[in-house]
Parts: sequence; C-alpha cells; structure tokens
Amino acid sequence: MKLRCDNVAIEVEVMGDGDPVLIIHGFTGCASAMSSLTGLLRGRRIIPDLVGHGRSESPASLAPYYLESISSQLSSLLSQLDASPASIVGYSMGGRVALTFALSHPEMVKSLALIGTSPGISNQTDRALRLEHDYELGASISQRGIRDFVNTWVTQPMWDSLRQSLTSKQWQDSISQRISNHPLGLANSLRASGTGSMRPLHDVLEHLSPPTLFLVGEKDQKFLEIAQQFVPRIPDASIQIIKNSGHAAHLEQPNATAEAIMEHFSCS
Repeated sequence: MKLRCDNVAIEVEVMGDGDPVLIIHGFTGCASAMSSLTGLLRGRRIIPDLVGHGRSESPASLAPYYLESISSQLSSLLSQLDASPASIVGYSMGGRVALTFALSHPEMVKSLALIGTSPGISNQTDRALRLEHDYELGASISQRGIRDFVNTWVTQPMWDSLRQSLTSKQWQDSISQRISNHPLGLANSLRASGTGSMRPLHDVLEHLSPPTLFLVGEKDQKFLEIAQQFVPRIPDASIQIIKNSGHAAHLEQPNATAEAIMEHFSCS
C-alpha cells in the first residue's frame, strides 16, 4: 500500500502481528530485497521502499532524499500505522537512515539492529571527495543508463562474497531488482543520501539511547573496523560477527542474522 509521508508517496508492506519491527533496505534495494530476512523475523514487520527506490516516489528535488528528510518520512509512516516505539533493522544505507532516525526521534525507537553500517565520514576532506564521487556516479546513471550503472556497481569487491554465496538465478534476480529502480531516484539518493552528503554522527553517538547491535560479516573487514572504532562511543551497543558472510550478511547468512536480531530484540 502507499501512504503519504511528509509529502512523499511511500510504498510499504506490513505483515504479521505483535511488536512493530521496521526493516530498512540499502541503496539500490527495496522491501522485496529484504524478504529473505523479513520472513525469518517475528512481530508486525513494516518494510517500506525508501524514497527513490522500488515503488515509492522519486521526486526531482533533492530535499526529500537527505537522511533527515527520510527520518521525517519514517516518523510519519510509523505514526500513521500506530507502530511506535518500533525495533528497527537497517542495512548499509538503511542502517545510516536508522541511526539518523534514532537520534532525531528517540521516543519512536525501542531497539536497533544495524547490518554493515557506518555513522558517516568524519574527515571533512574525505567527505568532500566522496560527495564529488557520488555526484559523478549519479550523473553516470543518466549518461549510461541504469542497467550499465548497476552492472558496474556490483563489480565492487564488497559484493564478491554475495555473488559467491548466491545461485546464478538468485544473483540475476538481485540484479533485476536493482535495475527496476527509478534512475532519477537512485541518482538523487547518491547525491543526497550518500556518506558524502551525510552529516557525520560520530560526535553525537553518545546520545544514542536505544540498545544497539551492529552485525558485520566476517569478510566485511572495512565495516568491521568502522564498527570497532565507533561502537565504544555508544552507551549500550555491541558487535556481532556473522560467519561466512560479507557486507550483505542478511542475504548470505539469513538464518544466523535473523537469530542474532531476534535475540537482541528479545533482550531490549
């Protein structure tokens, strides 16, 4: 179903009963991209397509794509569904959305489980370089087309483990799902939702109040190092490594990931 959330049409799937669980996909994903994990979790699962993704609206303006704007959209979504406080699962970009949301709307968050997540880029020079890179990538979508962009995107080393863990059909299905996104939506997400434009959260992590679990694939060395650096700044946070998986631990090891998430939520 579609709901109007802070003036953006958001597609959302709701399934099950019980305590609300908000599940947030990553860049180039959508609600269906989280299905292997969603089906293993318990509770009233709320799975939106973020702005610019799936069947949600892809506005021309950049304003709705900033993480603060997405947080407002999710606040409206949970309010309309009478679903707060919610436990939240966020993957990659969705994890950065979840962190931003938890810091800006702490009363609406019961617990956090974040997969392959970063709090942003603290170094100003590095952040500016990333922003420039994100804008170049966004421009490449309109120049070369979304199919070529996605095929190039998934050649990054961070996806090697996922490619090896999926069957050929599963891998092609994941490519087809990514390609089905709106070109403008992905381009604007890169420009406004990427780590280059994100306000880094390192200096406010001490104010993150919900119990927080960071899940990292054992092959995802970059994000393991990131988590080890900033988790000590959070009052109630821990790291759990998912064996035999890389950046997309929930797709490579969905059972182990779901078990860790449900154990964390049950103790929160």
